[in-house]
Amino acid sequence: MYVWVAVLFAFGASFCENYSTYMQKKALGTLPTLNFKLSWTVIRAWITNRPWMSAVVMEVVGITFYMIALIRLPVSIVEPIITAGIALVAYLAIKKLGEKPGWLDFVAIGTIVLGVVCLCVSLAQDVHAHNKYWPKLLWPWVIAVACIAVAVPLGLYLFRRKNLAAGLACAGGLTFGLSAVFSRLLMGDAGNLWYVWLVACAITYPLGFFLFQSGLQRGKAVVVAPIYNAMMLGVPILIGTLAMDEHVPANDFLAVLRVAAFILIILGSVVLARTAEAGPAEELSVELELEGAI
Repeated sequence: MYVWVAVLFAFGASFCENYSTYMQKKALGTLPTLNFKLSWTVIRAWITNRPWMSAVVMEVVGITFYMIALIRLPVSIVEPIITAGIALVAYLAIKKLGEKPGWLDFVAIGTIVLGVVCLCVSLAQDVHAHNKYWPKLLWPWVIAVACIAVAVPLGLYLFRRKNLAAGLACAGGLTFGLSAVFSRLLMGDAGNLWYVWLVACAITYPLGFFLFQSGLQRGKAVVVAPIYNAMMLGVPILIGTLAMDEHVPANDFLAVLRVAAFILIILGSVVLARTAEAGPAEELSVELELEGAI
């Protein structure tokens, strides 16, 4: 597969997953709050809600495109493209829900666009197609991230329960970040261990989704969205670069563009998420304080 084809699939995945977020936000106001002790009544309410299920279908399409992109592109490149789609959520919040953007929102959108342009230009030097990884580096990082994902919400629950949404946002972002790493390893059958990566994906994807939805229902976007987006984007870049040989281009100029793209997309996404995700939830259900992000 050519690099540009993989990039197109990545952008397709970004559109589907972020539009799915917008659809989920419209549906969440009518759904019961998720708890760690689930009842059949709660589960049935979610799976029989057509708007929410439509959003899930859109999410599945996005994940399919995402997996295809990972066949050819490193996860440290695909994930920023996915996250940059927060600009789409912002546009929908402004266009369809009557949100009035401030100057900071326009700066954030411009920052994301510039970051995506820099990222695409940095691909001028062909990326490696192999899926190398170093177990002695990969697993310690995975364990460390998993421990943080457990410790943060648990600590907030025990000592500052009112901030549990922030902890769930952190845990959800970290878990989704790990699922992105395992997805890349699965699609490349790294080390001929596809069954290990498949199980890891089967664990991290649903868990990350559950944590995300829980945080989405409990916290405000100005808290949940920036944390979630930063964690979800940071993990694949960190582990991909340090443990999976997803190095920056050998060309110095392209290397600078790649690093600048990561910084611009992260900063723009975190800033933009504060507004893009707060508006729709407040518009739909202020009394539930329902806000969140992808």
